[in-house]
This record gives sequence, C-alpha cells and structure tokens, in this order.
Amino acid sequence: MRVQRKALIKSPALLLVALIVSCAAPSSQSPETHLLISFKPDGANIASEYILDCSGDLVLDTSTLPADADVCSQLNEQAAAFTASLNPATPCTEIYGGPQRVQITGTFKRQPFDSEFSRTNGCLINQWERVSFLLDSGF
Repeated sequence: MRVQRKALIKSPALLLVALIVSCAAPSSQSPETHLLISFKPDGANIASEYILDCSGDLVLDTSTLPADADVCSQLNEQAAAFTASLNPATPCTEIYGGPQRVQITGTFKRQPFDSEFSRTNGCLINQWERVSFLLDSGF
C-alpha cells in the first residue's frame, strides 16, 4: 500500500509542476502587432473602436476589426506608408477630403505606435489612401 500512496502523492506534484511550466511558457501566438483603432467620422467623437492583433501576416482571433483576412499581410507590405510621418515643411495641396480621423495606438512589429490619420490636405489624403485597406474598414 505504501508504494501506491507515494505514487499518488508524486503524481499530483508532477501534474502541478507541468501545469506551472506550461502556463509560464510564452504563447507562440502573442501578437507582434497590437493596435487599438479609433474611428472618428466627424473628426472629434469616437464612433467605433476595434483591435487588430497580428502575428506576422496572420490575423489573430483576438482581433475585432472588420477587415479582410489579409489585413496583417497588407499592413506589413505597406509598413513604410503606415509608419511614415510627414515633414511639416512639405508643401501640400489644400484639398479637404472630409472631417474623418482615425487614431491608432499600440505596438506595430513590437515597437510603440501612436498616430492619427486624417484627410485635411493633399498629403494626408495620399497617406490615407495608401493604407485605406485598414482605415476604411471601420467606417
């Protein structure tokens, strides 16, 4: 009987150790990109917010953005347009494309990201159009 008791005692201990180790292991699906996307159709008030979580080109199940399945792939391909900041000295046409704005915060490829996109002049309209696959999905 003693042998069985030792086996029963060791078995739960091994199970507990295995459980702790599996919980501590990093998930292979942790997002490289985690973005909170806030849509402001009138330019001021948030009408909707979505989360986009990507692991490489894969959209994770935690994403709520109503976008195509290849949105993470497109985002990675258009990274330069997405992350570009406009030089204030750049001359832009004074074309007004509408009041809508999109605020995006979080991490992009594990780097902090915080940017606002708008359509208030020709340069910003051009930037918007290059990443419209992402920005137009919430309107």
